[in-house]
Amino acid sequence: MPFSGKPSKGCGPCRKLRTKCDLAVPSCTQCIRKGRVCTGYRDELEIIFRNQTPEVVKKAKRKRDAEQARGVTYDFANTQQPSRKAAVNDEAIWHFFAHWNEKFYASQGENLVGGFDYILPVFEEDVRSIGPVPEIVRAIGLAALGNTKGAPGLLVQARQKQVQVLRHLSHQLQEPDKALSDSSILTCILLSLFESIICEPQSTQAMTYHLKGALTLAQLRGPAQFDSEVGHGIYSRLRGFMLAHCLQTREPLPGFVIAFLDDEGITQRDFEPFFYRLLAQLCQLRAEQKTKGFVDSSMAEEAQQLADILAEWQPSIPDWQPDCRPIGDPTSKYQQDDTYRVVWLAAIWLFKQTSRILALDIVIEWARAQTMLSPGGPAGARLELAISMQRVLGTELADSTEYYMQHFRDTETSTRVIGGYGLLWPLYVLSTSSTSTQDTMIWITQKAEEITEEFGIRQGKTMADFIKMYTNI
Repeated sequence: MPFSGKPSKGCGPCRKLRTKCDLAVPSCTQCIRKGRVCTGYRDELEIIFRNQTPEVVKKAKRKRDAEQARGVTYDFANTQQPSRKAAVNDEAIWHFFAHWNEKFYASQGENLVGGFDYILPVFEEDVRSIGPVPEIVRAIGLAALGNTKGAPGLLVQARQKQVQVLRHLSHQLQEPDKALSDSSILTCILLSLFESIICEPQSTQAMTYHLKGALTLAQLRGPAQFDSEVGHGIYSRLRGFMLAHCLQTREPLPGFVIAFLDDEGITQRDFEPFFYRLLAQLCQLRAEQKTKGFVDSSMAEEAQQLADILAEWQPSIPDWQPDCRPIGDPTSKYQQDDTYRVVWLAAIWLFKQTSRILALDIVIEWARAQTMLSPGGPAGARLELAISMQRVLGTELADSTEYYMQHFRDTETSTRVIGGYGLLWPLYVLSTSSTSTQDTMIWITQKAEEITEEFGIRQGKTMADFIKMYTNI
């Protein structure tokens, strides 16, 4: 039983080509980028020692089984060896936790690097109690795998699994002790994420339906959901989804969400509550603009003040450089937590810039209307200033999107997918900006298609096709 030296843990194609393999699940990043089939990873015991006798193998197996019998734990982020023979349903769970498990960051310093995993505790609890979270996690994983591998059959399986989750959740909502649980609210949120990933014709309407369902449960649950870090994390994820949804659809934020933003007992453990209040104010302004059908002078003034405040606002984060986009450390591209941090910092930067652009859109609409009524009046100078500032912001946002896309493309940790998914938001905002040109729209379609090709995110292709349809590109 001779020792055969230090072997490569990489997959077959990476070993053959002698390229760096990141051991990601279910397929390594190199294989995904090159469009080749990843054959999986070898068992480490088998490649260190050769010609082991059956007795030794049985002994190792008995020991491993005994250790597993002591308790079940999940450590998806650090696991490096998926079984090639594992059922596709299990592979889907691995894929979700490796690629789509977005974490929560609170104001406490201990969560500033790797973030707090609020999904995994609920997943584990529902495994024990046979709740719906493991099944919706599996459905999301199947949908994401179907997009990545170009496998329509997996998308069909994902939808079938999601229908089962809906039935399971419906039964759970009839049980008084479980209706308002972490499990129920998280399932609704993940159902919305599922629709975003599978991206079918009815998905936008379904996504909104599930988000509003989660909001209803959160409202009924009240402040009690903030008694635990897990409940706080789930609500924060829901609030983030709703802010983006309301900014996009110009719908007002629900009143209880605004009330929670003003509750110091809740926000003292939150990340930058002042920033969330600014975003909520912008949501209300855009909703008022949609309801009235025009922008009056008071709305324009409020929007200008909001744009100025957003320009001055800086988060209280170590190493944050004012007025400079956060950059990734190329020497740590293999570190999962470092990538999570860059994704988080990039999201803050991009949301700040896009919010300023959206606020200036309101000012521009008002100023244009005024210049038509009174050419040469003071509104003309306001219009020129707002257009100039929005163009500068648009250029900065496009440059930042290019930078982060390249950074996440080069990153060899599985969290790169979350980063790529987050870049759809700045592309959307640029596509609606008052100062975007035909060249801007062409660039947006190219980047959206690249997001689909590089990160396996179907929504990018849908965005590109929509822009082409309505702009004759």
